[in-house]
Amino acid sequence: MTHSDRRLAWGVAAASLALVLSGCGPRMYPVRGTVTLEDGTPLAKGLVIFERVDGGPPLTARGDIGPDGRYELSTEKPGDGVPAGRYRVSINPLDTSDTPDEQKVLPFDVKYLSLKTSGLEYEVKSGANDFPIWLTPPAAKGSARR
Repeated sequence: MTHSDRRLAWGVAAASLALVLSGCGPRMYPVRGTVTLEDGTPLAKGLVIFERVDGGPPLTARGDIGPDGRYELSTEKPGDGVPAGRYRVSINPLDTSDTPDEQKVLPFDVKYLSLKTSGLEYEVKSGANDFPIWLTPPAAKGSARR
């Protein structure tokens, strides 16, 4: 191998390494937290949904709420994180019981069911992101149904 062939080989190897290290998609950052009701009890089941409103093209990230109220968001595959940007948030209680929807009673205000009305918004930044979510109780006895 000549000197110029070695230089070419090193150049190709360096370019290949740079492509591998840079990845093909946006940088993802861990997003975690705990969903807690106003009385301090963790919400023991459900889904946290983040929808990007600023910082890039539309994107949705989700995370299951565990029995201890903790969640971790994923965008494409479990535990992959979320790209930086500003996100609106909603909470889905994931009630799959046979009770008709109009008879279900939520432990939190129905406003959290919608990205438009939840009032929850967070900015994901580079590095680890911890977003505790506190949910208020139903606004009135009749509004706890969905």
